[in-house]
Amino acid sequence: MPPDDRLTPPADPMDLRMGDVVRLRKPHPCGGFDWELVRLGAEIGLRCVTCGRRVILDRPTLRKRLKAFVSRGAPLDPAVERALYGGDPAER
Repeated sequence: MPPDDRLTPPADPMDLRMGDVVRLRKPHPCGGFDWELVRLGAEIGLRCVTCGRRVILDRPTLRKRLKAFVSRGAPLDPAVERALYGGDPAER
C-alpha cells in the first residue's frame, strides 16, 4: 500500500522568505500594521516598516497573528534549495 501524504503534515506549511512584508492583525504602537521578515529560523525576526523597530516571534505566534502577505521576497535559488532540502524542488 503506498504511503498517504495526508497523514504526515509538512514541518512548516507557511512559505516564508527573507524580505517578505506581512500584515499582522493588530497594529504596532507606532500605528503600523506591516512588518518585513529579516530573520528566519525557529523564531522569526520582524522589522516594523513604519518605525523600524525589530521584534522576534516564534512561528506559532506569527501563524496566529498573520493576516496577509503584502509583498513577497525573492524565492530561493533552485541550487540552494536542493542543497538545503535535497531532491528537485519541482517534485515537492
